[in-house]
Amino acid sequence: MKHEHGSAGFEAQPERYQKIEKLNHESFLMHEPSPLRVVQSLHSVGAPRDVITDGYNDEYPSDVVEQAKAIGRHIVVGNVSPLNGYGPRDMSGEEKVADAQHNIHEFLARNNVDPSTVRMLRPERDYTTPLRAVNVDEDNLQPDDTGLLRPDTAGDFLYTYNKDNVLAARPADCPIVFLSAETPKGDMTVLLHLAWQGVAHGYIAQAKSQLDALGVDWTTLRAQITPGGHGETFKFENFNKYNPLDQFPESSSMFTDVKANQAADGAASYDFGIDLAAEVYEKLVETWSVDPYQLFLDTSDTTSPTVGYSSHSRSFKEYEGAGGENSRDLVMAIPSLD
Repeated sequence: MKHEHGSAGFEAQPERYQKIEKLNHESFLMHEPSPLRVVQSLHSVGAPRDVITDGYNDEYPSDVVEQAKAIGRHIVVGNVSPLNGYGPRDMSGEEKVADAQHNIHEFLARNNVDPSTVRMLRPERDYTTPLRAVNVDEDNLQPDDTGLLRPDTAGDFLYTYNKDNVLAARPADCPIVFLSAETPKGDMTVLLHLAWQGVAHGYIAQAKSQLDALGVDWTTLRAQITPGGHGETFKFENFNKYNPLDQFPESSSMFTDVKANQAADGAASYDFGIDLAAEVYEKLVETWSVDPYQLFLDTSDTTSPTVGYSSHSRSFKEYEGAGGENSRDLVMAIPSLD
């Protein structure tokens, strides 16, 4: 079956991801016990969303479309966020919250995680502000609508010295870096949320400064990076705020196929892709001066119509599928038993 995320899976920039995959095979995760077990929920599985959705499947033979529609898509975990109206389109607001509560607690139970140990990210929304580090051992915590605890302070860098804590986030196209390292205060676990604008505003360099301030022994650092959007499918159209290449020249390798448009009134807009996952990996190696052995990136493309993960970018396309597309996944780092 032909689809957008076809034969090799990385058609837009195959060399970039092939190189990362080779490095993954030589990473710590393949050669030593990991201090963290990183787990991500899967929204749904089944046929590619573009093939089963009329209006997106014109290029496919009718028999392929018929077969795909017969397969359909099927919920695995489903939406896990009670915020911002996420969840199946055919549910009321109250039903969406109840559905998210059920899904998230069932997923935690299947992974033997006590909900009281979870510390959920409260992400920063203004990426022009400096990266804020939040110590979840000290910050005030409040339950969200699913009962999971979140710090009162918004920040894209969470850390803890408590081995019982499970750091978690609900991403959709943004890679999450989970890392462990030794410090003068003991072993530390960190969650770093990297939205594309955070990357463009220098959050990776700022994270290094935070880690240095916390006394990290860089030789002990081990990091796992969760899936993110790829330039092939993570697309912006008629973006009218600025030309990303002019606005963020130091992150030019993150933007693919940038094309300028001009409206009848002379206003400019831009179409481009965001190769976020690879950019995060490469910037970590470059900016943190770590050996690729210390990193592992899950190279799945969250924005592809074929994958099971949720996607903020894909939700605007209104693909047919189980439970709708306006959803979030849960990703968490479970401390490994000694």
